[in-house]
Amino acid sequence: MPKNQASKPHDEFFKATFGRLDIALDYLKQMLPEDIQHHLNLNALERINGSFVSPQLKEYFSDVVYECPIVGLKKQALLTFILEHKSDIVPHPHFQLLRYMLDTWEDQIKSKKALTPIIPIVLYQGKRKWVKRDVYAYFDKKLPASFRPFCPNFDYFLTDLQTLNDEQILELNKGLLINTLLMMKHIWEPEFVLKNPDLIFVHLEDNQYSDFQISILAYFFRNADIASEKVQKFIKALPASINKNAMSTYEMIVEEGVARGRKEALEQATREMLLKGFEYQLIMDILHVESEFIDEVREALLLEQEGLSPEDTSND
Repeated sequence: MPKNQASKPHDEFFKATFGRLDIALDYLKQMLPEDIQHHLNLNALERINGSFVSPQLKEYFSDVVYECPIVGLKKQALLTFILEHKSDIVPHPHFQLLRYMLDTWEDQIKSKKALTPIIPIVLYQGKRKWVKRDVYAYFDKKLPASFRPFCPNFDYFLTDLQTLNDEQILELNKGLLINTLLMMKHIWEPEFVLKNPDLIFVHLEDNQYSDFQISILAYFFRNADIASEKVQKFIKALPASINKNAMSTYEMIVEEGVARGRKEALEQATREMLLKGFEYQLIMDILHVESEFIDEVREALLLEQEGLSPEDTSND
């Protein structure tokens, strides 16, 4: 099934960070096994704009994709990395990744391009431990060994943030990857972040990181239910170069929340009036909403009554 809406803010932060070439490059150089790196020209790493994922599969993937030349082969010989983010355990990750890989290869065949090997990478930030299995484990344990060659099998590279302690992350080469991994790891522990701003924002004092500061602060404020007075205390504890961005970002997130709350209240009121048979004009006069807004609420209500969701119709 498509990604849960609750994972959306985490996916958005993942795209915003690992979509940056400097962070992706730091990750690959420091996390990939040496026997893989040895064959790659990582300094020529390039992000692919857009993707080969079909509209039907969009909800399955975070869709951060890079290509990299393979050393010693022809110029067009590339290795593709698909960086996939998970905030929850999925029972059959291979099959989700395989959908993407097949879409990629089919597109290359149609475009008459050389087929590229693909290394799927899963970065997991959930609370429970990720247990990595091979494809054979999905099938009945009593399956005869002679059947195994007919079962697809491939591996993926896993980074489970809960298995990395803070010291291991801090030992990485200085760069934004450290802050990204620390925040993703501790996003489930807002009190820890509040008490350790120097850890989470280490090396970020330079003004050149202003955009990244806003991105990581917005991610934290959007996902942490914290009392205002605690936030104020947290902001004051930040280095002066980050303090200003923190305050403006928090104010922006508060305004977003107010606007979202107003919209949800209007949606609920419109829904109840529709269920009671109110005419459009009366709803518009009472709630001061446009007819298009009522249409959207009505469509969602009809889908719900039919036992469907917007995602179910988007694949038609």
